[in-house]
Amino acid sequence: MNTPCTKLHLFVDGELSAPDAEAFRQHLARCPECEAGLRDVLQLELLAARALGGADEVKAEAPAKVTPLRPWMQRASRALVPVALAAGLAAVGVFRFQAQPEDAFDVWLAGADSRTLEARLSYPKADRFLPYEPMRGTSGTSNPLPLRPLAELEERQDFQGIAAAYALRGDWQQAESFLSRAPASADKDNDRAVVALSGQRWEEALNLLGGALSQEPRHAQALWNRGLALRGLGLLKQAEASFRDVAALPGQEAEWRRAAERRANELRALRDAEAARRQRQVRETWARLTEGVAEPSHLVRQQPAVTRAALYEAVRTAPSAAAVSALMPLAIELDRLGGGTVLQDYVRDTAARDFAVRAPLARDYARLMKGEAMPGLLETLRASQETDLYVGALLHTGEAATDAEALKALQRYAHGSRDPWLNLLADRERARGEDAAGRAASAEQLLLATLRTCGAYNTLFPCAEIN
Repeated sequence: MNTPCTKLHLFVDGELSAPDAEAFRQHLARCPECEAGLRDVLQLELLAARALGGADEVKAEAPAKVTPLRPWMQRASRALVPVALAAGLAAVGVFRFQAQPEDAFDVWLAGADSRTLEARLSYPKADRFLPYEPMRGTSGTSNPLPLRPLAELEERQDFQGIAAAYALRGDWQQAESFLSRAPASADKDNDRAVVALSGQRWEEALNLLGGALSQEPRHAQALWNRGLALRGLGLLKQAEASFRDVAALPGQEAEWRRAAERRANELRALRDAEAARRQRQVRETWARLTEGVAEPSHLVRQQPAVTRAALYEAVRTAPSAAAVSALMPLAIELDRLGGGTVLQDYVRDTAARDFAVRAPLARDYARLMKGEAMPGLLETLRASQETDLYVGALLHTGEAATDAEALKALQRYAHGSRDPWLNLLADRERARGEDAAGRAASAEQLLLATLRTCGAYNTLFPCAEIN
């Protein structure tokens, strides 16, 4: 009977056509009998390798007639997969089959002229600096794993080295499997974080990197990868700081140091550009609201988060009760999207204020919003009864991050408003205060918690402003 199992030896000897070899590989992953046969052949090959190694030393004493094993070994080594050496290699079929010379350095792609992995691995031979070029498509098959060095790494139980080889080729399942067998260390935690980064599991990666850095605070690869995780979470300022820490490490390879400085500068530019873009969007929407040319439902459909921020500014800068009341349809639309009546209540309460007192303050607040220097305005607003204007000014100036009493005033107003967005902004200012006081770790945890809460509201809030 001509079953796929009868093709095992043809497959081992490299005598199958490419389509037949691929079909057999698929069969191999599902056939315990062929897996066992492959295991036996591989064990024989390793035994033969050891025997030939010893035979070279006693060549003169060898019998005249010996079956030459090396040609067969070379064929086998080009076709075999070291899946059978241990449980970690049990996922038959995941190794690359190749017919190239087995250079040990090819395990970690030493001949490459660029790297497709943005993160940094701890394994020294896998952490050479190369220009970064993102991988496009599934090009990992163009760099198959050389089998004999891989088997030797397995024999030495160098699981981290094998994991690094798979990570460089984007085979994250195998990388994670081998890392699970490596001994505990900062290097292992870093490389496990690299696997998490590959799946955009930013917080998981950040936690693993925290473990690595608690063991080795100057772990260059962990600091680099921490920058990537923080960037993925949207904490661009903290990501920039992490890359600057890499650049400042003594003894850093010059290329890595320059790359870290370049990334830090890029993150600062990105943060500034995004902040400017958000401010521009809010101001443009605010202008349309104050001019009365915006259709509420259209704004809410197009940019609900920006529109919410612009509504607050429109209420704060409105010169009359009528101008505030004109914003009620927009408040209704936004409340319909988010649930509750917090914005309608804010519009209604503000329209009932005494505008003989409020209007001049609203005009001054509008000037502050446009970027004008308004010395003394904070104190004037603090002493007034127009608390929402004082809170808006605190948010514009960042005063709450450096003034404990101002922060308390912001928190009181936010809690009393029942508006989750204002509470998120109060938490952000508290985190910024922690950062300004030199408590960076506490600030980071507060920001992460705030971002998680904000993310739960989907598109209702401009969560990018939390950074």
